[in-house]
Amino acid sequence: MTLPTQGALDKFVKAFSVVMLPFMYDDYDHVYRTLDGPSMDWFSPLADKEGFVVLSNWEWGFRNLTNSKRPILKPDDVKGLKIRTPPEIQLQAAMEALGGVVTKIAFPEVYMALSQGVVDAQENPIAVIYHNKFYEVQKHLAITRHVYNNMVHVVSKKSWAKLTPEQQKIFTEESKAAGAYMRKAIVAEEADQIARMEKAGMMVTRPNLAAFRAAMGPAYEKIGKYAGEDNVKKFMKYVEDARKK
Repeated sequence: MTLPTQGALDKFVKAFSVVMLPFMYDDYDHVYRTLDGPSMDWFSPLADKEGFVVLSNWEWGFRNLTNSKRPILKPDDVKGLKIRTPPEIQLQAAMEALGGVVTKIAFPEVYMALSQGVVDAQENPIAVIYHNKFYEVQKHLAITRHVYNNMVHVVSKKSWAKLTPEQQKIFTEESKAAGAYMRKAIVAEEADQIARMEKAGMMVTRPNLAAFRAAMGPAYEKIGKYAGEDNVKKFMKYVEDARKK
């Protein structure tokens, strides 16, 4: 049993990668309506074929961009920045579509790489930026919310089969309760964490994201080739249906 992000899950089921399409969601509520709705009925059988059971969605958060060079107010401000991303095509493609120069650096080495100027920038959820004290070595934070990441509570089918139906019911209920608690806790802390980083000297910008979203054509093309065009179209319908509610 484990809590992988979409970036880990899509190594087993490519369809999971579409959750991380850039600039896809309006807000956290839109995300939750999308992922907890009919899309779950699509993902679950795909996971089952690969030998694991999806119990519930947990939280990681919207990813935001920090850098040491300049405030980010428009897509052109990203051009030329050396940006560290994890080895996930969705994040790399999004940053490259904005003109960033993507570099892969192991997470434990990111703080040092930023402090030494090996890279100019990195992108992560607010909680990750705050708790890893990236504000000490990054002057600017842009609330870009360019990609949403969640963790998915999964368990091996072999282990699941050892449980009685009653135990499975309890497990599923408690998994959903824990996921809901984590979502609430992480989202509730974001505003305070941003304020604390501002107090520590970080400059925060909240750019209009329409222009950033409009620049994502090349990113969607790359992700579509990786995830499958049909998977992208199918998931985008779930996103749009959730937006209407």
